[in-house]
Amino acid sequence: MDFKFYYQPQMQKRMLIGQGVIEDGDARKFQAVARLADRDAEGLVTLILDSPGGNVEAAFRLVDEMDKVRVYTVVPDGAKCASACASILFASGDRRGLLGTGQLGFHSCYRRDGKTLAADSLCNEIIAANAMQRGVSHAGINRFVKQYGARDMAWVGRDAACNFLQGLCKPGRLETHRETGALLARSLECSRLPSIAAQLICGDAELASADSALAARYNQRLKTSTNKERLRAEQRTWIRESRNACADKACLLRSYQTRMSELTPTHSP
Repeated sequence: MDFKFYYQPQMQKRMLIGQGVIEDGDARKFQAVARLADRDAEGLVTLILDSPGGNVEAAFRLVDEMDKVRVYTVVPDGAKCASACASILFASGDRRGLLGTGQLGFHSCYRRDGKTLAADSLCNEIIAANAMQRGVSHAGINRFVKQYGARDMAWVGRDAACNFLQGLCKPGRLETHRETGALLARSLECSRLPSIAAQLICGDAELASADSALAARYNQRLKTSTNKERLRAEQRTWIRESRNACADKACLLRSYQTRMSELTPTHSP
C-alpha cells in the first residue's frame, strides 16, 4: 500500500490516502508519514482507504501503528476497500465512515493449498475477535466472515454496511456535519486531479463557485466573439500560466478575479 497526503483546502487539513495492495513494510511506511497529518476536532488522523486488500499479517501490523496514531478510516466516493482492507483496516478505525458511492468488499479468509484455496478458520477467528473488540456486532461479523467463501466477494455500500452490519460504521464529526461530510466524500476524487490548483478548486466551495462563474462568463463571451480562436487561446494561456501556477487559495482567487475582469466587457461613456 502506498500513502500520500491530500490537503483539503476548505477544512485546512492534511489527510492521508492509503491505496494499493497491503504488503509487508506498509506499517513502516504509514509510521513515517502519519504523524505529519493533521487531526480533526476529535484528535483523529483521517485515513482515506482505496485498496483491494492483501496480506492479513501485514494488515494487522499496520493496525498496530494506526492504534498508536488514532485514525478515522474513510472510504469515500469512487473508492473500494475490500478483503483485509475492509475487515481489518476499515474496521479498526476509532471512527469509521463509508461515504457516497464508496464500497466495502467482504469474504472469508483463505490459504493456498497447492493450486486450490482452502478456508482458514483461525484467520477468520482473529479477524472476528479484532472486529468485536472495535464494536462490530457478532451478527455483522458472521455476515462477512462466514457467509462468503474465498472466491466470493460481498460488495456493500453505505446503506447496507451501516444499517445491517451493526457497529461497522462509526461516523466522526467531519462526516456528520453536512458541509464537511460532502467535502470528505469527494476527497479521493479531488486528490486524483492532475494539478494542485484543480485539487484546491474541487475541494473548496468558494473556489468552485468562482470557477463556475468564470466558465459562464467565458462561454457568454465566446458566443459573441468575432475571434473565437484567439479567445480560446487566451483562456488556455490563463489556465496554464496563471491559474495552474497557483498553490494556494488566495492566489487562485486573485487569478479568477483578474480573468473575470478581462472577460467583462467595458462600455465607453
